Order: sequence, then C-alpha cells, then structure tokens
Amino acid sequence: MPGVVWPAWKAIVLITQIRNDIDTRNSEAKPFIWTATAEEILAKVRLVQTNIRKLVASNSK
Repeated sequence: MPGVVWPAWKAIVLITQIRNDIDTRNSEAKPFIWTATAEEILAKVRLVQTNIRKLVASNSK
C-alpha cells in the first residue's frame, strides 16, 4: 500500500515469522514427485493459452 508506513517493530516481527515458517517447512521438506508427463503438462498449457486468447478476443470487442 503506497503511503503506508509500518513501525519498524512490526516489520521485524513479520520477517521473523516468515523466516520461522520457512525454517519449519524446510525441516519437514519432502521431494515433489511429478505425476504427469511433460506432454500432458504442455497440453494443459496450450489449452490455457487458447482459452486466454479467446477471453481477450471477446473482451476487446
């Protein structure tokens, strides 16, 4: 938010909470296992691109 000034202590508290959350998540990290093939992922990307193009075209009329 432009023009909003936080007190320094609030920023410090927020940064500390974020770092603690990251440390907790990293200590319990599990590897991500892809279940889709590259072709399946690319097919979905193409579908989304097509739908976005249609949406943009219909909104520009």
